[in-house]
Amino acid sequence: MKKRFLIPIFVIFALITGLFLGTIGSAATYNQPLYSTTQSTDLQKDAANQRNGGQVYYVDGNVINDQGDGTSWATAYQKLSTAMAASHANIGLASNRAWAARNIIYARGDRLTETLIAFPQKTDIVGVGSCDNFTRVAVRGNHAPVNAAVGTRFFNIQFEPTTAAVIMTLTSASTGIEFHGCIFEAWGAAAATTAIKTTAHGWLKVEDCEFNGAYSDTVIDIAAGNVNGMRILRNSIQGGAQNGIEVTGTTTVTRSMMALIADNLIQVAGFVILDGDDDTINVMRNRCISAGATEAAAFEIDEGHAVDNVITYNDTTSVMVPIIP
Repeated sequence: MKKRFLIPIFVIFALITGLFLGTIGSAATYNQPLYSTTQSTDLQKDAANQRNGGQVYYVDGNVINDQGDGTSWATAYQKLSTAMAASHANIGLASNRAWAARNIIYARGDRLTETLIAFPQKTDIVGVGSCDNFTRVAVRGNHAPVNAAVGTRFFNIQFEPTTAAVIMTLTSASTGIEFHGCIFEAWGAAAATTAIKTTAHGWLKVEDCEFNGAYSDTVIDIAAGNVNGMRILRNSIQGGAQNGIEVTGTTTVTRSMMALIADNLIQVAGFVILDGDDDTINVMRNRCISAGATEAAAFEIDEGHAVDNVITYNDTTSVMVPIIP
């Protein structure tokens, strides 16, 4: 009779487990998150940004200086501009394919007073903590980014002016800047003229934001140039001393990528919406109040690109735009 050599079951299990773990281990090594090896363990283990595959930075305006490395609250940057520069540089790295990731900056510290002239590309700036009675960080300054940045997004930040000028000036130097759940206050160290002025800036998104106070000029000013994919949605604009949303130059779109102004609540002294009549912007479901004495002083909306807008003017009269026969 031939002898049979039986391999113990635990040996077979060990061999299979080893092969399985080895395969998983090599795949995990290849597909590990794109974290810089020079960053701290705290940052590498931060789970908040795993879905974006990028870095996480921290800003705390109450730390004593700007000498931290920004990788945790304990070592936070003092200035938002410092974190922005770090994130912008990180996204530009070719060695770890960071250009395809998104970074996050968490900012707190009561009120951050600084002028932002360079935005970080592919970065989300998230306001946390509190400022006075507000559940967000406040950023006081008049900002005009001049660098080539794409896809910067702001969440839950209160913007305030330091001078009697535009709070946020956007041009074609950057593209795809977004504001979500932010507040633009007309009053800060001075009274702002305009909250956002945009010129030839494609893919701008302003969604679920509040614009409060007596801006001395148009609250959202859309100047000449490309408005491809622009979205101004579900915002509250109240108290403006002049106009609400105004197109002040000739706008254009390519490949029919229309802009959209929809579902906003607007109460201002002058025109609620002036859409420029350039066949580039659709205007839908806005609810508006103007102190204008007549329709001609309350709104200018191209009826061929409008549906279901209601405007009250002269304290007593409401009209539908377009007019329903």
